[in-house]
Amino acid sequence: MRRARSLFALGITFALAAAEPIEPTLILTSIKAIDVDRANKDKWSVKGYINDPDGDFVPAIGGLGLSTTLVNGATDIVNDLTFDANDCNELKNDEGVICKTTGTRVSIKRTNRVPKDATIEAQRNRNTTSASSYYRFTGVFRRQEFDSTLASPLTAVFGIDGSGEIGDTTYKCKKREGARATKLLCTPGAAYPTPAPSTTPPPPPPPPPPPPPPPPPPPPPPPP
Repeated sequence: MRRARSLFALGITFALAAAEPIEPTLILTSIKAIDVDRANKDKWSVKGYINDPDGDFVPAIGGLGLSTTLVNGATDIVNDLTFDANDCNELKNDEGVICKTTGTRVSIKRTNRVPKDATIEAQRNRNTTSASSYYRFTGVFRRQEFDSTLASPLTAVFGIDGSGEIGDTTYKCKKREGARATKLLCTPGAAYPTPAPSTTPPPPPPPPPPPPPPPPPPPPPPPP
């Protein structure tokens, strides 16, 4: 009987451990930002996945709205905007949400296609085990005015009022600077290596010029 009580208590412990919440995560696949030398012409886009095992983060967007923030390598905010709850529409059967305003749009949809090496998990608060915990998202933000310069790496942060924030950073960046625009494309992976300084010794300085020839001797004095 004592053994039975111990197993019963152990079962309660396992149940409590299984009920612990699992935090959602953001997994970026790319960020593209363009800083244009004209007012309100900057734009950026982001793609990736949200893993929401408890199924609480994405559905909350429809009722609370969504904030999106782009941060540069100096941890300065490049751009941030907020979608109110009225800007967001939930899809049927908890399949995702779409938020949009003039020039901006974020689409978050459930998917069974997940990032490489990721495992599909069923959301724990749903009755069916076939519902993937992953959502694929795309965000496009046009007609913006960046507050800071573009500098790698780039970080994207999604936030919900009262439900916290999730973010991810892309380190592998390519920068192109033109006459009127600067483009920065960042993807997952290690940062591009910085070229090592040259180990070739500098050439020796040129030899000093030869000294000028001595002046000619003075002419002899005239005869008396």
